[in-house]
Amino acid sequence: MGGWKAVASGRVDEQFLRAMLNEHGTSWEAASHVTATGSLARSVRASGVVGLPIATLTDLVLLPGMPDMALPLERFPGPDVLGREGNKSYEREISEWQQLATGRRFRLGIQFDDALRRFARVMAPDPAMGRLLVRSRREFSRTVHTLTAAGVHPRELSVSDDLGRAAVDAWAWLENEIPSLAAPRTDLWIDFQEFKTQSTSHARNLRDRIDRALEAAFGIARGTRAIVHHGFYFFTPPQWALFQLLRCIPNVDQIFVVHDDGANPAFETWRRFFVDKWDMPVPGPVTTPQGGSSGAADIAPGGEALLKALSGEPVALDGLAESVTVLECRSPAELVRQWRRETVAGRGNPPRWFGADAKSVERFVRRLAGDAGSGPTDLAQLPIGTFLLAIHDCIKPLAGGGAEVVLSDETLLDIAASGYLETHGLRGQTVDYVSALRRGLPFFRGCTTGEQWRERAIQLNRLIIAEVEPLGERDHESSDVERIRLAAGNPLRLIPWGDLSRDEAAGITAVISSTVALVEEMASRERVALKDHIRFLRSKLAQGMRDLAEDERREIAAKVEGFSVGLDDEIDVDGLVDVVGMLLGRTAEFDALGDLEPSAGAISELRGLDALGLRKQEGDVHLTNMAEGAFPSFVQTMSWPFRMDDMVGATASVDSITVEILSARAENAALSDLYLLWLALDGVTTGNKVTLSWISEIGGERHNPSAILSLLTRPIRATDAIRTRAAGLRVGVVSPAGDVGGLAEPTPLAAQSVPATELSRAVDRVDARAAASAVVCARRLALQWILGQSAAYQSEHHHSMLYGNIVGALARLKHLSAMKASRTANDLWRHFTPGQRSSSLAKRVINVTGRSAHGLWILTLAGKSRPSDNPLDLAYQTAVRGERPALDIIVPAPSEYLPPGVDDPDVCDQCPVRLSCAVWAQQPD
Repeated sequence: MGGWKAVASGRVDEQFLRAMLNEHGTSWEAASHVTATGSLARSVRASGVVGLPIATLTDLVLLPGMPDMALPLERFPGPDVLGREGNKSYEREISEWQQLATGRRFRLGIQFDDALRRFARVMAPDPAMGRLLVRSRREFSRTVHTLTAAGVHPRELSVSDDLGRAAVDAWAWLENEIPSLAAPRTDLWIDFQEFKTQSTSHARNLRDRIDRALEAAFGIARGTRAIVHHGFYFFTPPQWALFQLLRCIPNVDQIFVVHDDGANPAFETWRRFFVDKWDMPVPGPVTTPQGGSSGAADIAPGGEALLKALSGEPVALDGLAESVTVLECRSPAELVRQWRRETVAGRGNPPRWFGADAKSVERFVRRLAGDAGSGPTDLAQLPIGTFLLAIHDCIKPLAGGGAEVVLSDETLLDIAASGYLETHGLRGQTVDYVSALRRGLPFFRGCTTGEQWRERAIQLNRLIIAEVEPLGERDHESSDVERIRLAAGNPLRLIPWGDLSRDEAAGITAVISSTVALVEEMASRERVALKDHIRFLRSKLAQGMRDLAEDERREIAAKVEGFSVGLDDEIDVDGLVDVVGMLLGRTAEFDALGDLEPSAGAISELRGLDALGLRKQEGDVHLTNMAEGAFPSFVQTMSWPFRMDDMVGATASVDSITVEILSARAENAALSDLYLLWLALDGVTTGNKVTLSWISEIGGERHNPSAILSLLTRPIRATDAIRTRAAGLRVGVVSPAGDVGGLAEPTPLAAQSVPATELSRAVDRVDARAAASAVVCARRLALQWILGQSAAYQSEHHHSMLYGNIVGALARLKHLSAMKASRTANDLWRHFTPGQRSSSLAKRVINVTGRSAHGLWILTLAGKSRPSDNPLDLAYQTAVRGERPALDIIVPAPSEYLPPGVDDPDVCDQCPVRLSCAVWAQQPD
């Protein structure tokens, strides 16, 4: 057996480790460095030597032996690439190989989902339990892959409930259908004596693959190979199994670097994992290369404060406030504002951000910071990703097999806005019709299937040509004066889906018909050849990635290539959605072998802090989302649909070490996060700062700071005596947006830039019916008639009011006969329910005969004819008389950009464009 030792030290920086390795007979450059995370591996590689995360090393061992989807080692970059071409080229090639490996895992995931659906249909003893597993297949898949890598066989579990039995049956059946599924257990959990003696062909094949993996990763060893393990303050069962396999190889020595001075409570997690009961090396007394009793270095004020807090001492220290800041972010928007201020607006060396539950914080940054969100491109956020996800979201499986096309407003808008839908006969791209499509969407209420959407689009197209255009068409070639005149004179154009040109109506029909045709083509068969679908995805991705950086294009291409094995297989049509979701995602959801961290976004996971032990950050560090419930993290021992009792029951035969390590990981997750916090507080160079923050309110729910964070801060409500004992850091808040400064103010137009006579002539040309709205609010005239894309009413309750009054308006304004007007209204409001129509008709004020408001009442949907100083009454009366308001009413001062508007909630409540107004006054609660 090879060498097997652990070396404990309060220091794990590169300088100390170099000296320590020399004392143990090897050099930093000659060692093969294996790390727990990708971030620590990159930090090792920054010193000019190869460092690989254990997940990549495991892939190098397992993937070449995977049945039906083996990934050879030829394209893996060896140490010569790092030495010859430098770190940048090596990082790029490593990333590409990791994407190839991720593609293989995605392919395995597709096989898993497809086989699980077949099991639920034809093999499940209880069909209801089978369907439940299919609906929760993402979680079930993660559980199966995690337990398989941990050496668990489904028949080793002791289950007692119906769901557990169905899950065990499904898992066993899946392993029989997909040979690669059980490969991690077969290889990593081979009988260690069998592997040591090389008594079987499997043992010899596995030994050969391990030797070739080590040579591909670290080069050919001259004599004994020394593997140095960094950052394993916890380890998982498959990682433990790999350690044991390497131990069985005579010419491989393993040295575990344990970050522990024997006293620091933040290092407790290390002591929980390097123990005799799991046959792990137990580090001896803490030593330094000079033979001293402690490897500890000078501790930064933040680290010292944490140690005092954990021992119950006051944390008030000289210089602490200059080293550590605690911030309360009162909303996600405040957190993103602080991120932008530090990261985007920062100069020189911006801080590195880490977060508990970093994915959630990353979503906030991408949603609220827009293009400012740094980090690698997320394909799902690009137009091509949005298009592919939306198209596949239209495929809805049927209970009896097959699928149908189902559209929604959001998916259709996403498809059109992407610009990747191929249509014929349009004057422009589909994105040019997004505004028209958004106006027309209310007309499609009640439509679900593709056929319903397509038929309704054809009806809308006919109505625009036959009913709307004769009363005053929408023509994009018209002047503004003519546009306003025609819109004000055509009551049907006051509804959004009526204010469409012939070209826009045809464009909506083309977008819907092309979408339905594309989805129908994909969903027309029960089983789809995977190669045909991948060909379609590749062609679309090629279009969508043209503007990406070369490195990102290469990574994505490598992932697709890694996925492209076994393409002659067929999958269920509802599996097409899974294909797209996996290809567009960053990582495989069921990665149970370790942390690859192939790319980091704006916010890195807290695990990335482990690199600060090897090399301190030369700049500031910000730890966010340090709220109760998010930090420290919680790790489940067993995931759905199984329970911990299933592994330790009377009939269970799961390896005890697997059970104990899984339990230890769950029990010590908080200690792991405590260690990472200590690394952050002690891991910046002198003169730099650590910021700790949390979001105190998300979605109306209050969040307290983590208990550990509270230990470092001064109590807000406490007596002087308590503050003396519990003195600490003051909690700050994020500065308001108005305090940011540096934003350029727009330069107002001079009042003299437009002569009064010219302005008067321009106003005189505005149609009097439209201009009458300025009596209510000059801002309304500007937004609805002058500047807006459409003069149509935006609010749904206005659409209801229009239905009841449109018949009378059309008849009284001599546009149509009462009978024709009624038929036209029913056609254009065909999506209304009978109840909505009856209610609107009962409340109408414009009647065909008898006592009635004037037909122009629909321009305000409010107002009375009797004398009044109410602005809504005055506007209605002005429109009826055909009078144009005075110049100072239409263009009040100041109006350099837009008129100031009014502050009357009653007026705003009747405004047809209030949703577009930045200053509309809301009714008091």
